[in-house]
Amino acid sequence: VHGANRLGANSLLDLVVFGRQAADTTAELVKPNSPPVEIPKNAGAETIARFDKFRNASGPIPTATLRKELQLTMQKYAPVYRNSKDLETGKAEVAKVLKKFKDVGVTDRTLVWNTDLIETMELENLLSQAAQQMFSAEARKESRGAHAQENFPDRDDVNWMKHTLSYQTARNIEDAAIKLDYRPVIDKPLDDEMHHVPPAKRVY
Repeated sequence: VHGANRLGANSLLDLVVFGRQAADTTAELVKPNSPPVEIPKNAGAETIARFDKFRNASGPIPTATLRKELQLTMQKYAPVYRNSKDLETGKAEVAKVLKKFKDVGVTDRTLVWNTDLIETMELENLLSQAAQQMFSAEARKESRGAHAQENFPDRDDVNWMKHTLSYQTARNIEDAAIKLDYRPVIDKPLDDEMHHVPPAKRVY
């Protein structure tokens, strides 16, 4: 639906399709009078510890400085129009930025309206997303949708009609590497309510 939500994040169609799917799945998995789910006694402890680690981080690199470095790295090596050489270099460069996150520093230790802390937590997510984007883009030897690869200007349905699944190999992004996997595209309807629409080249 809308390229899996890339273009229509708030559309009614998304709500209807994915909302119905969520409701159907919930009804299938959760039966009436089911016993309550047992939650571990230490549930959330790891999250709180990481939160406090961020709040008390005393490294030499301000959050804004590392965020700017990440921004410039992505703009230089993974822009709208990409090429193989830049993407290969970008993998190494973004990996260096990830390692620097362990040296980030937060100056505001308060718990009220702490934008320094919020931006640091947001940066962790940005680092994870950026690295997975860079590695996924470098691996995909074709152009498709928003991925415009100058060395591979055409779509390659024979080799690349598949979804990229990307993972970080460790919980903390500064300790992680990026791992890629793939799964097939489900290109035919799961019921008879809609006829099959084969993929076609995007032309204007």
